[in-house]
Amino acid sequence: MNDDCIINTARNNRLDKFQLGVRKLIEILMLERLGESDDIVIRYMEDSKFQSTAFPILAKEIFESINAAAEGRLPD
Repeated sequence: MNDDCIINTARNNRLDKFQLGVRKLIEILMLERLGESDDIVIRYMEDSKFQSTAFPILAKEIFESINAAAEGRLPD
């Protein structure tokens, strides 16, 4: 949520377009966290069914949090 590219993408798009724009960025962020949360990152990267379930949830949470912060409110 501190990445300017992600913030701009969230603030200037609907959720569906935001998801298209951040899929690769979420993968990169997951890999950066590999040492902190090995099991979950490895599962996310290797288990396509888990990734297809987790990605929309992650993207929506990021999207809503960024837009709520931009409006000065707490996320839903």
